[in-house]
Amino acid sequence: MGRKLKHSWQVSLLLITFLGLTHVEAWGADWRFCTQSKDGTIYYYDATRITRVSNGVLKFWGKTILSPEAVKKFVKIDPKFEDLHHIISLIEMNCTERKRRSLWIILYDKKGAAIENEYITGNESNWEMILPESAQEDLLDALCE
Repeated sequence: MGRKLKHSWQVSLLLITFLGLTHVEAWGADWRFCTQSKDGTIYYYDATRITRVSNGVLKFWGKTILSPEAVKKFVKIDPKFEDLHHIISLIEMNCTERKRRSLWIILYDKKGAAIENEYITGNESNWEMILPESAQEDLLDALCE
């Protein structure tokens, strides 16, 4: 009896750990709508996890719900993205210099399972200019008020 109880406890712990790792995006997030691109892709940011890294630099989690047209672009790169639905990214944004960089990108399918997970080592060369009249500029304007 003790062995069976110990085994079910271990299985339960493993299941809880797995669910926590695969569905971390939902816990504690307060996704706020920011903008929608011309192709229908929708951009959100998590209002509960915005931190000031230094003067003028913010770090936050963003969520992008991809339009069918955007998904087609990913499928051209690799067919494994056929069921791609959304992307969660950890982003640093330099409000003063109007630049951004992604630090961590997780791609999810329609069922909410992670397809790909990439941690990007931050260095100065990863910074990209934010283009005028882009969804990224809308994020900059919303977060860097």
